[in-house]
Amino acid sequence: MEGMQTLDTFRPEDVYLHLDETIEQAEHIVHCYSRLPMRQLLRYISANSAEMWWLSDHDAPRAISPDPDEVFAHIKTSTRNDTTLVVLEGIDWLVRRTNETTVLEMLQALDRLSRERRFQVVLAGDSLSLNPTFWARICSLAPKISLSAAPSGNEEASIELDEAPIPQPPIQEENTSRDDNVLVHLVNLPQAGFTHAVLARRMLQWKRMGFDLAALEPAMATNDLEKAHTIYTGVENAITMAIDAIRLMNQRSQDLTVTERERFNYRFMALNEVAEGYEELLAVLSSR
Repeated sequence: MEGMQTLDTFRPEDVYLHLDETIEQAEHIVHCYSRLPMRQLLRYISANSAEMWWLSDHDAPRAISPDPDEVFAHIKTSTRNDTTLVVLEGIDWLVRRTNETTVLEMLQALDRLSRERRFQVVLAGDSLSLNPTFWARICSLAPKISLSAAPSGNEEASIELDEAPIPQPPIQEENTSRDDNVLVHLVNLPQAGFTHAVLARRMLQWKRMGFDLAALEPAMATNDLEKAHTIYTGVENAITMAIDAIRLMNQRSQDLTVTERERFNYRFMALNEVAEGYEELLAVLSSR
C-alpha cells in the first residue's frame, strides 16, 4: 500500500497502540519519527521492528530537528524501495514551528515520494490545535483513519484505544478505587504469545492505574522475549500483591493514621519492596 493517511490524536501513544500489528507484521522497513524520546518509544515498539527517530532540538543520537524541510530530507534519504511504512507524528507541532504553507508543501512532496517508492505514510496530529481549513486540506491529501477501527480493516472487530485491549481473556471484575483511579487485577500474560506490543498495552493499563513502571523498562529494551517475560512476571506479581495490600488498607483505613496510609500507598504504587511493605502493613494492623 502506498500514499498517506492521517490519525487525529494528541497522544503519541495512541498512534503506536493502533499501529502495533501493522508495524510488527510489516514485510520491510518501518521508519518512525516520534515526539517521544527513544526510551519512551521503546515501550510501544520493539527495537527490531522499526527504525526510530526522535523529533527534537536536543543534540542526541537519532534526533531530528522538527523542521519540515529537514524531516522530509531525512525521510527521502532513509527510505528505499524496501520501505513499508513511515510514521510521522506531530503535524500540529511542525506547523507551530514554521507555518501551514511550509508543512503542506512538505506533505505534498512526501505524498509524491511515497507513491514513487511505494510505501505507506501515517501522519498523526491534533486537529483541535490546527486551523479547521488547514486540517481539511491535510485530510483531503491523507484520508483519516478512525482510531476505533481495527488495523485489520474488519469493521465488525472494532477496537477502542481507551480500553487498551490485549489478546487475552477479559479483565476480572474485582476492583477497588484509589482516588480517581481504579485498581483492577488483570489476567496473567503467559509466555506463549508474549510480545513487546502486548507488553506495551499491559503497561498502559497499569500506568493508568498509577503504578510506577520503571522496573519494566529493561523488558521493553531487550530483544530476548524470554528474558522480557521473566522481568514482566516479577512486576506482575508485585502489582498483584500491591493491589491486595491497598484493598486491605482501604478496608481497615480506620485502623491507620493518615500518615501511615499515605506512606504505605506511596510505597505500593511505586512498587518499592512490596512484599516487605505488605508484611509491615499486616504487622501494624494486627496490633490495632
